[in-house]
Amino acid sequence: MKWIWILGLGGVFFEAYSGAALATGLAPLTEQLQLSTTEVSIITSTYMVLAVLLCPLAGSLADRFGRIPILISAKVIACASMVIGLAAPNFEILLASRLLAGIAWAMDFGVVLAYIAEFLPRRHQRKLSRWQGVWYVATTANLLIAFLIYQMDVGLDIWRYLLGTGAIIAALLAVLQFLLLPESPRWLASKGRYVESVKALKIVYHTDAVAVEGKSAGDGPAIQAPGFIRGTRELFSPPYLGRTTLSTVTFAAQALQYYAVGWYLPIIAFRLFGESFEAATLGAAVFNAVGIAGGFAAAGCYKVLGIRRAVRIGFACCAAVLIVFGLAFDNLPLWAAIGLPTMFILFHSTLAASGGAAFSALAFPSHLRGLGMGFATTACNIGAATGLFVFPFLQETLGEGGAILATALVPLVGLAVATLIRWDPEKDLEADDTSEDLVPTPVH
Repeated sequence: MKWIWILGLGGVFFEAYSGAALATGLAPLTEQLQLSTTEVSIITSTYMVLAVLLCPLAGSLADRFGRIPILISAKVIACASMVIGLAAPNFEILLASRLLAGIAWAMDFGVVLAYIAEFLPRRHQRKLSRWQGVWYVATTANLLIAFLIYQMDVGLDIWRYLLGTGAIIAALLAVLQFLLLPESPRWLASKGRYVESVKALKIVYHTDAVAVEGKSAGDGPAIQAPGFIRGTRELFSPPYLGRTTLSTVTFAAQALQYYAVGWYLPIIAFRLFGESFEAATLGAAVFNAVGIAGGFAAAGCYKVLGIRRAVRIGFACCAAVLIVFGLAFDNLPLWAAIGLPTMFILFHSTLAASGGAAFSALAFPSHLRGLGMGFATTACNIGAATGLFVFPFLQETLGEGGAILATALVPLVGLAVATLIRWDPEKDLEADDTSEDLVPTPVH
């Protein structure tokens, strides 16, 4: 099971690292390629916009053909995108690399969360929130690596080196996931491939399970993936409509607030700590390091508070911090300039951020999980793309403080939806802890 966590969440690590690589090097990149504000917005948001279109399709393909082929293909495409990006001499080539990054993201992020969820009993699926801790490990690692590379006097080429490290990570993950990750036993069982399912169970759980007598691979009753159109209709009809709305809106809201404020922390840190790349990078690393503790504490908080209540508290606290931060941005003492972004990252990572993924993992049966997670990830991408594209214009027109204050509307929307839609995954857990979504019980 440890390889499922390590290499599964390794995909989350890569996606966070690759995004942070561009964010950390955004100021040198903008100067070296002489990008306009519009071009910066296009470069930072294009991959998310493309992922919006492709995530549901990737989820549907994962339901039809399996999780592992999609994950491996994503790493290969991601590696190519990093290599093209690091060699980009101009805006157009860099844009092409970001389009490939969008394809890779669509195939990777939502599918890997669905894959990990397949190995967790429902009562333990709160642990899926650990992805948020891994996300901040990756962003913090990227910032520290950027600081070290900058000491090598690479100058404005710092962003190229960071994309190069991302290419190395993608290539290693592709090889290791191909060699070590088994296909989901649940997905195999849903296709009637019981022998293969039992083999996967033995690999992961070291059980002495055997296939049911008389069954062989492919001859069991299969729950067919419904296909994109029929599956979409099912997701947006009772009993799943409220669950789909809750998971998509909360996932979108957390992404928008993070990518508007959190993703631009290196740029904001320039304003707070001076025009020094080293100071701004280390300042952003301090902010993100808090997210590591918060992300790994999320599962415990969800267990104590309940997922829905924790998400509501998280959005409320994020909104309050952004309002104060935005109103006082130009007159903050140093302790507040450090404390407010730190509090935002803490509330975001611990309480608000993991809700959409947790809701999706708990809301849908196996034959719909890939597509359901795909729609939730699409909503996440819409939020991220909106934050990435709009925030530079808000900074330009309203200033940093005004842009942050405007962003406070986002967690307020998340709070409202999590309050009005009353579906509670905890009640589902209590009512049905032996559903098809449990890890298949081996036959001895």
